Amino acid sequence: MNQQPKKSSKIWIVLGVLGGFFLLTICICCGAGLWLMRFPSVPASASQAFDYGTNPVPAVSIKRTSKYFHGLGAKTEVFFGDGSGYGKPAGSNSRLWVYMPDAKPQPSSTPCVLICGAGSTLMTGMKLSDGDEAEHQLFLRAGFIVVAYELDGPSDDNAPEPKSYQAFRDSNAGLANAQIAIEYVLSNIPEVNPKQIFSAGHSSAGTTALLLAEHEPRLAGCVAFAPCTDLKARIPAALVRTMSFRFEGLAEFLVRSSPRTHEMRIQCPVMLFHAADDSNVPIEESRAFAARLQNAGKDVTIKEVATGGHYQPMIDSGIAAGAAWIKQHLK
Repeated sequence: MNQQPKKSSKIWIVLGVLGGFFLLTICICCGAGLWLMRFPSVPASASQAFDYGTNPVPAVSIKRTSKYFHGLGAKTEVFFGDGSGYGKPAGSNSRLWVYMPDAKPQPSSTPCVLICGAGSTLMTGMKLSDGDEAEHQLFLRAGFIVVAYELDGPSDDNAPEPKSYQAFRDSNAGLANAQIAIEYVLSNIPEVNPKQIFSAGHSSAGTTALLLAEHEPRLAGCVAFAPCTDLKARIPAALVRTMSFRFEGLAEFLVRSSPRTHEMRIQCPVMLFHAADDSNVPIEESRAFAARLQNAGKDVTIKEVATGGHYQPMIDSGIAAGAAWIKQHLK
């Protein structure tokens, strides 16, 4: 006569199945978690420099003096196309702010500082705003002609959208806008010494300033205040993976538009300025960037202050230090 299986045996079978399922779930979840936390793999082309060709200056649609700063000079707005930050080719619908000192300089006598709008996500472009004027005025006060430019693909609420991302990507992370600004300076502002053009910027604008220094051989130098130099490290991998469903080629673009990717291309002198208590971009990022440039024999200076956070030190002492550094590197 066959014996009936004991109930305890059935229980252990059920528990074994449930345990195996539980362990499998943990493995799957852990694997998915590790996958999410790992930055997506990108093709080798992500390490290639942007195609930095010649972008002709678009037709100027409006040119008007919009503000006068007593004892300093005037700001002139220059509109290309409709000034929207969208359109083909890249940079064809954008704006410049040109600051000229009161005393009209002689031809080819004055250094120029190029600077874009700050505060972007580094995934979209940026318009200029009244909040940018403080740093522009400080450079103007220091004796420079200042040309501020916008980046294609601005977002009204600074939240990335596919449209703004694509326009920014098409502009090669704003390099097209920067090049148009340089071409405008060379063809329309004879007071600028063409051998004394410097890129500058704070935070995201500092990132753009460094990226420009890595691609534009005509720059005499670059000053970056609290810049993000490593986009791959700044933007969480999980966010990049989830956003990639809507933003085509995001991981590759972030690597390609990161100053760290092209740092060995820098040929001009560089100054970095950072506060030790910066909670937005850690000072260690600038220290590491400077160390790698120094080890490669590049001309790099890093200036640090102890406190002040992300923005205020630039206003209090950073631009003065940057202006003095620029004057030391005039040729």
